[in-house]
Amino acid sequence: MARHSPVLHLMLLAGLLAPACSMAADNADTLLRDLRQAYGGERWSGVGAIAVEGRESSDGLEGPWQSTVDLRNAHYLTRARNDLFATAEGGDAQGHWRQDISGLIHPLDSDEAKTTAISEDWLRSYGFLRTASDVSYRALPDAADGARHYQRLEATPAGGRAVTLWIDPESHRVDRAEWRRSFLTFTQRFADYRPVDGLQLPFRITTTAATVAGTNDGESVDTVTGYRVLDAAHSANTQRPTARVTDVRMDGDARIAVTRLRVEGGIVLVDASINGGAPMPFILDSGGHAILTADAAKQLGFETSGKGVSTGSGPGSMSTAYTRVRDLALGHAHVDGLTFLVMPYPYDFYERGEGQPPIAGILGLEIFERFAVTFDYDRGVLHLQPFDHGDAPPTAKGDVLALRFTDDMPLVSAAQDGKRGMFGIDTGNAGYVLTFPQWAEREGIAAHYASGTPVPTGGVGGLFMAHIAHAKELQLGNQRLDNVVAMLTRADAGATGNPSEAGNIGQDVLSRYNVHFDYRRQQMVLMPRNPVPSWHYAMTGIRADKKSDQPDRYQVINVMPGSPAEQAGLKQGDAIMAVNGQPSSRLSFGALRDLTSHLPDGASVTLTLADGREMKLQARDLATK
Repeated sequence: MARHSPVLHLMLLAGLLAPACSMAADNADTLLRDLRQAYGGERWSGVGAIAVEGRESSDGLEGPWQSTVDLRNAHYLTRARNDLFATAEGGDAQGHWRQDISGLIHPLDSDEAKTTAISEDWLRSYGFLRTASDVSYRALPDAADGARHYQRLEATPAGGRAVTLWIDPESHRVDRAEWRRSFLTFTQRFADYRPVDGLQLPFRITTTAATVAGTNDGESVDTVTGYRVLDAAHSANTQRPTARVTDVRMDGDARIAVTRLRVEGGIVLVDASINGGAPMPFILDSGGHAILTADAAKQLGFETSGKGVSTGSGPGSMSTAYTRVRDLALGHAHVDGLTFLVMPYPYDFYERGEGQPPIAGILGLEIFERFAVTFDYDRGVLHLQPFDHGDAPPTAKGDVLALRFTDDMPLVSAAQDGKRGMFGIDTGNAGYVLTFPQWAEREGIAAHYASGTPVPTGGVGGLFMAHIAHAKELQLGNQRLDNVVAMLTRADAGATGNPSEAGNIGQDVLSRYNVHFDYRRQQMVLMPRNPVPSWHYAMTGIRADKKSDQPDRYQVINVMPGSPAEQAGLKQGDAIMAVNGQPSSRLSFGALRDLTSHLPDGASVTLTLADGREMKLQARDLATK
């Protein structure tokens, strides 16, 4: 769980000692008074900052960890390092930021990130050092965890997110804190309290994150080796690292790199080579990280380290490991020493049909933080203009949209059916516009989509059932689209059921434009294509996958109710040997989608089954109007 900050225990200590200024009940006042006394009482009046050193263990990797929190202004800096990569996170006068496995920093500046930061900043800065009239407290009912019982206190700064503190009634110290960030709930446990310069501080902090469905998104354990308590006369070093790119090389001092770009069933593929090898297809995913499939890592001879978990689209998770790639090359551009995740994607994710090289993995944030990236769908190429390598990339001309970040995926303000919200821009989303149910309920548009046709969907977190319907309109910048199908997801669908966002916009919309991303300027530029590609939503109504032990066929795993496939008699478990005369052995999953969905109304599709039957289907738009 390297991307999550483990520093909040220091913030909590500062915040727990704050005088009760707007008490909801006498019980809250008593709990706060006992907390202040248990952590050192008046000794805190002379503390300006706290610095801590120790070791962090996360995802099976371990290394040194340091953190500094300035209690006077809530600025902070935390760093961790292991044998494969370094991470950092902080907040300063310019805002909050993160450096994760990608190696470079990006801001955390969406409304959701700012809301979370209000609570975290309050916990860092207010402490017992000053009074605050804009913080509400509420004593919650006591709770049990096994044989142990706890007092609980909820604190909510104005405009911020509630934090629930579980307090040991014997020691009057915090056993754990819980708060929500985006689609994850964080729990931080504090143990092994010891006296430090008149204070009581924890020497073991365990941070876990979980989705609404309870799926674990990782755990980190910080073991403290020492604290330094700084008074108000000492300065605290919370300076963020430079954002300058130093690990990119360009062949022949080129100013731009070009590589082939193609779309298969909504999946964007680009060619990249690993350590000087032959180019291989990778998915370019603005919502992802650098990933190798477990099969590709094995074929390339990489050894892996660590063991973690990753959540994503769907209610479940997938295991992860790590490896280091010496040289990643896209055209004339090279990136040195990137850390890749290694994930066991299923066979039908990466298999592209007989004679076609399999998908080797995903390229994500690591690329967008180092280059201004242009998707030129008209010419079938990707342009990469490196940051900090000669002149800055020029500003693209078109419809400019501001990018914001809660985590790693860029977000834009857009409107669906006249309702505005923050939508993820996800070049790795090969399907429909995703509409998240919590936002749709708040805006009063959920019923229309909930009554739509049920379809199976999913990703890293596994398959789940969603519903599709035509949107009345989607407005993205100055672009208004009235031919868009949206998919209503589920609240327990991990990142695709995010309560802090409106939805997720992928290739269904983005590929109607040539698109330029410039993370330095925090811009996405839409450039209308000429001619504008036509877009259709008729489908046969099937979902099928391919297994490694039967690469000559697609096994039907779902037949949509009322679809042409159901009406023709296709059933779950049937094996498709060919589509329109093309053998399944030669068809990738994306190619199968191209042949069976996003078709003109009435398009003819012929399925040849393993039992000898031949089915002729007429594709039809099944999405509710």
